[in-house]
Amino acid sequence: MPRFRKYLSLVFLMLLLFSCASQKRIAPGHHIPPPPSGSEVFNSSKIQVESAYQRKIIVQYAVKSLGLPYKWGGQSPETGFDCSGLIVYTYQKAGVMLPRTAKKQFGNGQIVSKQNLRVADLVFFKTPKVRKVFHVGIYIGDGIFVHAPGKGRQVTYGYLSNPYFKKHYIGARSYL
Repeated sequence: MPRFRKYLSLVFLMLLLFSCASQKRIAPGHHIPPPPSGSEVFNSSKIQVESAYQRKIIVQYAVKSLGLPYKWGGQSPETGFDCSGLIVYTYQKAGVMLPRTAKKQFGNGQIVSKQNLRVADLVFFKTPKVRKVFHVGIYIGDGIFVHAPGKGRQVTYGYLSNPYFKKHYIGARSYL
């Protein structure tokens, strides 16, 4: 919580600086909408701070899940996780509700390019032998993601640089 207060203080300082900025005169006939009011700037900054906090929570719970067993249909630390169940669980911890299946998670959310990935974005892969089946992981930065890889395995790290994941990567989505 102290970090949240630090961000809130930073937002307040930014608001104070924005309110003291001088305004440029506009030539008659040019229509430019007025700058946002202080409350609109505050709300936008508040959303950004909240999103950063949610991303942190998601990554923390994903990393806490390392070593837990894979379980088809699992979506809790007690039962284990399948890939999309891990996503649903970690996002719920941050107060965000997502569709249950990887396919629906891929079909929703905001498209993110590989070079614009941010922590807590979802990375998706096609399954090589079965069409229309997806695998999903939680991006945690530096080309690394956390995922529940499959039967007989545990929640672990994956690397976007791994030749297997490079070949089967199909895209990323953001829900924040």
